Amino acid sequence: MPDTVQRTSLDASPSPQQITAGREKATDQDVSVELHFPADAGAKRLVISPRGTAVLLSDVSEETFHQSESAEDIAEALSS
Repeated sequence: MPDTVQRTSLDASPSPQQITAGREKATDQDVSVELHFPADAGAKRLVISPRGTAVLLSDVSEETFHQSESAEDIAEALSS
């Protein structure tokens, strides 16, 4: 059975291009894509579903970015 989650570790918060590529990969391959990156309070994960919804996960909070939100807006929110 193929893996339904594709994981990638990043050195910084995802760029708009990385978020767009993650959305395209999730849709094209019908998998969830996890982008792991460092943050002030420890590591975070941006999980992108095959429908394009992006969810920011950490040990203390969660934030959801719907398909209608641009990759640029998500990248800006992640870097602040």
